[in-house]
Amino acid sequence: MELKIIVSGALVFAASVLLTGVMRRFALSSGLVDVPNPRSSHTRTTARGGGVSVAVATTSGMVALYVAGIVSLPLSVSVVIGGGLVALVGFLDDRHSVRPGVRFVVHAAAALWALIWLGGLPPLVFGEHLVELGAAGYLIGVLGIVWVLNLFNFMDGIDGIAATEAVFITCAGAVLGLIAGRAS
Repeated sequence: MELKIIVSGALVFAASVLLTGVMRRFALSSGLVDVPNPRSSHTRTTARGGGVSVAVATTSGMVALYVAGIVSLPLSVSVVIGGGLVALVGFLDDRHSVRPGVRFVVHAAAALWALIWLGGLPPLVFGEHLVELGAAGYLIGVLGIVWVLNLFNFMDGIDGIAATEAVFITCAGAVLGLIAGRAS
């Protein structure tokens, strides 16, 4: 199973790279670009909408992993639907500016969707005591997920930092997943 996961990850990465090239050409030819301004961290016109390629590849990979019996239905549904909502509002924001309040509501809905499908946050462990978070755990989880989404979106405006962070987090998650799989 580990080999299937590694191969799946490599295929998703390759698909992301290929689709990013396609999306870049589309963005440049259709005027979907970010022109630098005094607040920009980049100095030349940059294509927008590249996240679509990563979202399509990741979603396809998650569906393939579910079909292969490697990931659970709740994880698949939380990532495909929740991630799809976030990707959609992100793409719409790249095309036409979406108001922050609308983005916040979509991000919060996607986070809540994922938490519901995944069963909420796990209990906190203090020594031998378990503290169930209940409804507060959902609120904490939604706020945390929305904060991370917005932090990543902020980094996306800095050339290369969001992609580097995404690669690092993906690799770290894969290693931890493989370790956890061996520990069980």
